[in-house]
Amino acid sequence: MQPRRDFQDAELQELQASMQANGLLQPVTVRPRTDGKFELIAGERRFRAARRLDWATIPAYIRDVSNEQMLSLALVENLQREDLNPIEEAEGYRQLINEFGLAHHQVAQAVGKDRSTVTNALRLLSLPEQVQQLVRAGSLTLGHARALLAVPEPVSLQELAARVVSERLSVREVERLAQETKPGPKRQREAAPAVESVVAESAEVRRLTDRLRRTLQTDVAVHVDSAGRGEVRIRFYSADDFNRVFELITGSSSDAD
Repeated sequence: MQPRRDFQDAELQELQASMQANGLLQPVTVRPRTDGKFELIAGERRFRAARRLDWATIPAYIRDVSNEQMLSLALVENLQREDLNPIEEAEGYRQLINEFGLAHHQVAQAVGKDRSTVTNALRLLSLPEQVQQLVRAGSLTLGHARALLAVPEPVSLQELAARVVSERLSVREVERLAQETKPGPKRQREAAPAVESVVAESAEVRRLTDRLRRTLQTDVAVHVDSAGRGEVRIRFYSADDFNRVFELITGSSSDAD
């Protein structure tokens, strides 16, 4: 019932090194089973890192909770730590719905999110599996995935997703291309606006921009002028999405003083 599916080896190695140097700073959470053993609720990464270190025991909080509460706790903990990619998050919501018959607003209440956030996340699961894998891997951001949902045909969608990755298209470009794939009378093309001349991005700028996109799970554009000055533009798609990006950047809640 662990919502986390994809564990990057580099992340586990980093956590393993930290635990070896500092110990386990936060215990895992488990619940008792009828056979006298315990079932892990939260702390999968810490548990795996401890096994790699060959630790015989680790500290744990014991909570006697129902299956529904267990899944909710595991999902909430991962969401709070930004451990889940968008597809894993959506699969966790779907699991709550399928296994416990919860409505979207009940899932939102359980995990402390807006109902629209849950509904929009679940829409990602309608993407073809190949496209979902690109989102899991961080090759496509959440913004790209949302834009691709507007593509009417799965085949065109997969081709466009591959093009997004290979050409590093922005979310705005994907939205425009998605509109062009929709059936109906073709609209007269508008004259393309003048594009500000900018210095070609260096390999380092592109690398760091890609890291920002993966970290923030949204579209990020970096523009640099000939003097080395520039700006960073970060897109968000709702008030809740803005709060998510804000918390990722600042490391604190948007409600904090």
